[in-house]
Amino acid sequence: MATLQELKKKLKGIQSTVKLTKAMKTVSSVKFSKLNRLYSENLQYMEACNSFYSAYSEEIDRYIPSASDGAPPAVFVMASNKGMCGGFNTEIFSYFLKEKGSFPENTLFFPCGKKAVAFFEEKRIPYERSFIFDDAPTVEEIRAFLDEILSMREKNMISAVYAVYPHFKNVMKQLPETAVLFAPSEKKECESEALTEFFPDRETVFKNVADIVIFNKVYDLVLQTALGAQAATLTTMRAASDTATAYCAKLQTDINRKRQSEVTADVIETAQG
Repeated sequence: MATLQELKKKLKGIQSTVKLTKAMKTVSSVKFSKLNRLYSENLQYMEACNSFYSAYSEEIDRYIPSASDGAPPAVFVMASNKGMCGGFNTEIFSYFLKEKGSFPENTLFFPCGKKAVAFFEEKRIPYERSFIFDDAPTVEEIRAFLDEILSMREKNMISAVYAVYPHFKNVMKQLPETAVLFAPSEKKECESEALTEFFPDRETVFKNVADIVIFNKVYDLVLQTALGAQAATLTTMRAASDTATAYCAKLQTDINRKRQSEVTADVIETAQG
């Protein structure tokens, strides 16, 4: 049985854990609220873009940079920068290992996030280069990321582009999925629609729409990854904080009982003289 001093020492350690988990829970809650607002606002915009794209997909695809069919496909594996987020990263990596065999042998891999880089190095999986985003990714760094992808396609370094990412369902659930950013061949011929008027002209409109559609795809994937990471961290820290708080209460009760037991024993000894 633990002594009173050992119980006090253990209580002090658990109290430190409570403070740490509560602090991390607060930080994650703030970041999650900010990202959730951005994601909700962008979701409405994406629906409008997808609606326009579905109506003119063939013509919009003509203005999306293409690559040679002989170039290797690329897979971007997206994960968080930090740990302490439960099984968030583990689920993504397990899903990736299952899907990895379905890609051609010459596929190029690009880990995105510090945990993804660490996973590739631990498993000794070759990769071309890595990308690290902020916990709350900005439009500028996502634009730079997209420009890198487009540059590699224009140089025929990659052809089809896929992304393994955590699809955000809700705070409790983020499911790994594979998204297609660029299909193997994007160039399509389509018939002109003379009944629709475009300003300033048809080509300018579809060029701009193509850029918006591509950027929104990438922005949504990066945003969902960041949002899922904060949601998983928030859930994990909340559970850890509640568990540690409950254990503190139990230890405090054990200490009180132990102290009362020792006082009673001292009184009995004194009475027996």
